Amino acid sequence: MHTNTSATAAVLRDWVRSLCPSDVLSRPVETQPGCAALAWAASGAMDLTGRPDGAPTVSPAAAYGLLLETTEALARITAQIGSEVRADPGLLLAGRAGLLNLRRGGQQTAGGAGRLLRTSDGWCAITLSRQDDIDSVPAILGLEPVADDPWETLTAAAREWTATDLADRAQLLGVPAAVLPTAAHPATGLSDDAARPVARPSAAPSATPRSQCPWQTSRIAQPVVGARLDGLVVVDLSSMWAGPLCAHLLGRAGARVIKVESTRRPDGARRGDPRFFDWLHGGHEQLAVDFHTPAGQETLRELVSTADVVIEASRPRAMAQLGLAPGDRVHRDGQVWLSLTGYGRAEPMRVAFGDDAAVAGGLVGWDGGEPVFCGDAIADPLTGICAALAVCCAVLGGGGQLIDLSMRATAAAFASAPALTHGPHRVLADGADWVVECPHYGRSQRVLRPRVPQLGGVA
Repeated sequence: MHTNTSATAAVLRDWVRSLCPSDVLSRPVETQPGCAALAWAASGAMDLTGRPDGAPTVSPAAAYGLLLETTEALARITAQIGSEVRADPGLLLAGRAGLLNLRRGGQQTAGGAGRLLRTSDGWCAITLSRQDDIDSVPAILGLEPVADDPWETLTAAAREWTATDLADRAQLLGVPAAVLPTAAHPATGLSDDAARPVARPSAAPSATPRSQCPWQTSRIAQPVVGARLDGLVVVDLSSMWAGPLCAHLLGRAGARVIKVESTRRPDGARRGDPRFFDWLHGGHEQLAVDFHTPAGQETLRELVSTADVVIEASRPRAMAQLGLAPGDRVHRDGQVWLSLTGYGRAEPMRVAFGDDAAVAGGLVGWDGGEPVFCGDAIADPLTGICAALAVCCAVLGGGGQLIDLSMRATAAAFASAPALTHGPHRVLADGADWVVECPHYGRSQRVLRPRVPQLGGVA
C-alpha cells in the first residue's frame, strides 16, 4: 500500500493485540497502491522538515506510512465500537502549523523555542519555551549569569559536553532536553547533495526491525464484555496537545467528553491562538475546578470514579497528592485509565515537549548527514493519535486497563517504522516550490504547505 505493506500491517496487528485479542485488522485493506513518500509530501508536515534555506526532506516518509496504517486501524476499530473516525493524518500533524503559519527551521524548531545542538559526541535537543528555562541556562552550564543570547552561549558550550551530560544537567533543572540516539541515523541515509536529497530503499527489507509498541499496559479492573464508545464518559484532565487530541478523536467516535481544568492553572493552550484550543475541544463539555480545595478535590474524585475513560498527563506524584493515583484506587469494571507522559511512568521527573521528545525517540529528518527537526512538535500529535487507538483497543477488549503511553516511546515506534521498499525518491526544485518524484509508481507530488483546520469540522 503506502510502504512495506505487510510489515506495517504486522506492526499494527501487534499493537492492537497487546490490548485486545481481536482479529479486527486481519482483513486486508483494499486500496490502490500508493507511496508513503508522496503522501508525506502532501501532508504539510514534510514542508516543516528540513533547513529553511534548502529543500524539505523526504527521510521521515516511512514513519508517515506507519501513521497511515495507524489511522486506518483507528477507523476500523471505531467502526466496530462507535462511529467510524476517518482522521486526516496530515491535518492532525500540521494543523497547528497551518493555524500559526509556521515554517521549517532545520535545527531550530518550527515554533522557535528549541534547538538541536552539536555536542562532543553527538546531538542534544533543548527547549527553552518558558522564562524559567531561559533563566536556567547559566546554571546548566555552570556559568555566571551573562547578558548574551542564551542560544549563542549554549551552542558554543555544547561542544565541550557529551550529549548525555548536557541533557541530564538540563533535566536536573527542569529544562526539557533529549539525546538523539546514535542508532537514529538511517543506514542508507540521503545523498550528499543537500538540494537534491534521495531516500533509498533498505538493502534487505526482510531484515528491517519491527517497530516497538508505543504503550505498556497493566490490569486495574475487570473487563466488561461488549463495551462500546457510544455514550461512554471520557474525563479529560490533560492539556496542550496529545491528550486533548486523543479526547477529540474519542468524541468523534461517539464518546461524551468532559474537559476538566484547574481554575488556578488552566490549559496552557489557552494562552496561544484560540483557534487551536477550539479545534481540539469543540463539542466537549468544559468544567473548571479548584484542585486545591476540599470541595474541588471531591468533585474531581467523583468525576474520575464515574468516568469510563480517564485521560491525564500529570506526573504520578501530582495525581497521588490529589488522591487520584491509579494504583491507589479501586476502579469500576471496564474503566480505562490513560496516563500520558514525556518518558513513561517509570521516569516521572523527566520533562518533555513534542520536539525534544521526538528527538529522544530518534524521530528526526536528515539533511546532508545532519539531523533536523521533524514536523511541528511531532511527538505530540503522534502520541494523541496513538492514545486514541490504544483507548479504542482497550474498550474493544472490555477495558479495565491502565495504559502507560509516553511521547518518547511513541516517537521511537514511528522512527523504527518498516523502511520503504521502493525508491529512490528525489526532491526537486520547481520554481519556488519543491516536488517529490517516485519513479517506481511514475508519479510526483508537490510538497504542500500545512493546511488550516476548519473549526467545527473534522480532521
